[in-house]
Amino acid sequence: MRKLLLFGLLLVVMGLFFYSWQFSPGATPPPLGPAYAAQVRQARQQKDQAFRSDASSPIDPAQRAAFQGLRYYAPAEAYRVTARLVRAAVPTPEPLALTSGDKPDAYVRFGTAEFALNGQPQKLLLLQKQNVAASGELFVPFTDPTNGEQTYAAGRYLDLPAPADTATCLILDFNAAYNPFCAYNQHYSCPKPPANNRLTVPVLAGEQQFHP
Repeated sequence: MRKLLLFGLLLVVMGLFFYSWQFSPGATPPPLGPAYAAQVRQARQQKDQAFRSDASSPIDPAQRAAFQGLRYYAPAEAYRVTARLVRAAVPTPEPLALTSGDKPDAYVRFGTAEFALNGQPQKLLLLQKQNVAASGELFVPFTDPTNGEQTYAAGRYLDLPAPADTATCLILDFNAAYNPFCAYNQHYSCPKPPANNRLTVPVLAGEQQFHP
């Protein structure tokens, strides 16, 4: 239950700007503008405040007083892309190993997202928590060449609203990429991105590596 509450805290904060920038099937994301940048700043400030003061923050209580905020890349239009949605014919199980080595988390394959990033073709597996309603969120854990240097070594996450039944594409906004809680505190156990969710180009967007 505690993990669910913590996960909910993160989704509420980061969802502030991400869900406000979803578009109809087949649409192309408009250019980034001042309103988008302002929403990004607001979401990040609220997340910092929650991590600094909320009782369920993943930041160690001894570090919260000195916590100066998380580090991010500046929002960049190149990392907000339209992806072709290929739905799985059958939602087959895709258990995700945890960083602690505990029993894997139960997920199922929703489909794949196919897109180009910096001119290079990419593909990501879209997951959904097992036994959730059809309207449940999609979970996209991924790794890229920045891991272990500029970003968290084990990878980062994206959350997406489940697309409409008629949707043939979706928008991946890597400006909303965030770290799992185990990036801040070794006492947490987090799902590891599957091996086939490794992007071949650096994703210079979203949250950077945490330095206490």
